[in-house]
Amino acid sequence: MLHPPHSRAVLLTLLVVALAALCGAGGATAATVSAAPSPASHAVVARTPPSAAASAAALAYLQARAHGLLGPAQARALSAHCAAGSRLARREALLAVGARRLAAALGHHTTAVCCRVRMTSVRPGAGGALIVTARAVTLVTWCDRAGRSDTEGEGLDHVLTLVCRHGHWLVTADAYASDLTPRLLQAGGAPQRVVAAAGASLEARARAASSTAVPAPASVDVRTTPGYVDKLSFDRSAAKAYADRYALSYNPTYTSFSSDCANFGSQVMSAGGFPQFGDTYASGWWYAKHGTSSPGNDTYSHAWIAVTNQQGAWNVKYTDFVSSVTDLAAGDFIYYDWTGDGTWDHVAELVGTNSAGQRVVDAHTTDHYHVYWKLGTSATHYRFARTRATVVI
Repeated sequence: MLHPPHSRAVLLTLLVVALAALCGAGGATAATVSAAPSPASHAVVARTPPSAAASAAALAYLQARAHGLLGPAQARALSAHCAAGSRLARREALLAVGARRLAAALGHHTTAVCCRVRMTSVRPGAGGALIVTARAVTLVTWCDRAGRSDTEGEGLDHVLTLVCRHGHWLVTADAYASDLTPRLLQAGGAPQRVVAAAGASLEARARAASSTAVPAPASVDVRTTPGYVDKLSFDRSAAKAYADRYALSYNPTYTSFSSDCANFGSQVMSAGGFPQFGDTYASGWWYAKHGTSSPGNDTYSHAWIAVTNQQGAWNVKYTDFVSSVTDLAAGDFIYYDWTGDGTWDHVAELVGTNSAGQRVVDAHTTDHYHVYWKLGTSATHYRFARTRATVVI
């Protein structure tokens, strides 16, 4: 069964608690708005230390970027935080158009945006620029035509380049990798070559991250099987609860990766109660803590962290491929081939439906909480994996 709507208030409360834990210790700033921030919010007096001034300007930019989901006027306000003539403002405006069009196609009207920003570092760049790294977690509340309301979220890491011009710090570049960028560009009306290039870049990044993961030792004893025949049931509620708890954050007892989707999916499957198996990096599906809570000396199999290997390890043993997303429920998985070239690049966890009855997923890499499951463009291929109710080990 899909997750019933009556418990969503509890889950949202847990999410807010998780966000507070995520941002509370790192100088995070949050804002909930229904209108664009003032264009003057980036102004900085000369006596403000450059690093503090640049951080304040970065915060204003990231919040203005999130507020663009509310409407065209809010999206236009972003240009006040960008260098004049910058391509950045035009591209972000196009992405905001795409996001609003996709929301409208789903029948969603955005009513509020809450953006929490945690600055992680400020360092010198070339020519007097400053480089600010930050994590932005955005919660979007919407209602549909029937008056039903819900909240979805995204977590994204940014590397911002800022320059000081006439006493104001302005953003000239924003480096981030969102798996929604190709879809938003397509919905916003970008040329197909631009959409295709964005998809290829996303795909290349996912594959590079997977190929550079540090391998585990040749063998390890994870001792996850009982040594006798047993029948285990998959706990869909536990899997969903884990996915929701860590969708916009990371479990500190696990190693995390720049491309973390398969690692997160493995954690969700494990939370549902299906046992790990195998004993080498190349075989099986396992993660070993070696008796400590710190991830510093953890080891794992390739299938734990890599999408294609994960599919191969789970298929027929723990999951079965089905033909449609309508055959899935909370605790099942969706795989994505971003450009349709035959190689699977991403996995997300289905966690039920939103208040409008549309299937939604949680995921890592671009961190998603209860977003509509269709993340790709018209070129993207999808594979639907239904988790078995029971397994015999």
